[in-house]
Amino acid sequence: MTPPLPRRLHILRARDALQDIARGSRPADQILEALFRSHKEMGKRDRATVSDLVYGVLRDVGRLQCLAGSEPAGWLARHLADAGHASSHLVTLGLPAPAEDGEVPLYAARNLPFDLHERLVAEQGDKETAALAAALNRPAPTDVRVNALKTTREDVLAQLGALGIPAQATTWAATGLRLGQRLSRQSPLLLDGLIEPQDEGSQLLAQFAAPAPGETVIDWCAGAGGKSLAMAAQMQNRGRIIACDISASRLARIRPRADRAGVNLIETRPLPDPGLAAVQADLVLVDAPCSGTGILRRSPELRLKAIHYEALVSLQLSILTEASRQVRVGGRLIYATCSLLAAENEAVVAAFVAMSPGFVQQRPAHADRALAELVDARGGLRLWPHRQETDGFFAQNLVRQE
Repeated sequence: MTPPLPRRLHILRARDALQDIARGSRPADQILEALFRSHKEMGKRDRATVSDLVYGVLRDVGRLQCLAGSEPAGWLARHLADAGHASSHLVTLGLPAPAEDGEVPLYAARNLPFDLHERLVAEQGDKETAALAAALNRPAPTDVRVNALKTTREDVLAQLGALGIPAQATTWAATGLRLGQRLSRQSPLLLDGLIEPQDEGSQLLAQFAAPAPGETVIDWCAGAGGKSLAMAAQMQNRGRIIACDISASRLARIRPRADRAGVNLIETRPLPDPGLAAVQADLVLVDAPCSGTGILRRSPELRLKAIHYEALVSLQLSILTEASRQVRVGGRLIYATCSLLAAENEAVVAAFVAMSPGFVQQRPAHADRALAELVDARGGLRLWPHRQETDGFFAQNLVRQE
């Protein structure tokens, strides 16, 4: 095994990554991947140490900003000082002198942006917000979806057990597993398409959509296709899924994933696509762009991003309205976000229904009793990190009437 690099190099690499993350150009995981590719001398333990430093800062960045200002090097210095590093040593590495102790406001102590904290307290109350914030500050679990087209959850559990990897069935998702550690990217389970990395909440959104074999489905904001692949398995690879997105590069990632999974019913279409006007779908899933507040434990760098809620809500309503035109009479439209806030969820649905009288909120029929417990009387699904231990998700089932 390659011996680890000196601690000072871990600190300097973490500083470089944090400075890049603070610019907001790319997600933190992509920035770290690029950093590791450019420093081939870093072994597995080095990469883990640097990742822990970076994510440790991001999960406490609200407090660190209040104490150390706007510079990422200052956040890192204070974080390391809290862990027992001597100030003199940090200064010799080119980090600023660690900030002194001081009072921080409640929103910062909970590591939530001020506006988000105030909105959550107004909607959920202070006690619930405190529990939610605590959950969002914990590392996200490692969840995978078992590909039912190729194997079973029991078979994958047995294979993981033989490898000494702890795993257990997810509480809610029918084909999910929660692992005790991350898998190597070279794991045959991944390379052979037997499993796909996917949070239990995202799996439940596809499960909530419940597409049937033979149906025509449009995944309107498909991204890299995680939910399209999950729905394809539910449909037993029979029917048609049209995966749409404004990003052709994201859509391009679907084909190799589908090939590994043994899925051949997905076609990709970059938006806008005038050809979609001829499609009348049984199901249109709109996983709309949103604030991402429900995935802060998975993407803690989103705390550094300014959120313009009014612009987001306008965009969400526009996308939902456009996508609704592709739903056949009697078909279903599902609006979803990974936001925790009613303004992006229930309020958008209410505004859409008010201007689209042909659509009604309706509870879907679910054979899965566990999932049915999470769906309200009007067909709304809410998932919370501190309650269901998933990412935060919202989904609403809408049916187009005659």
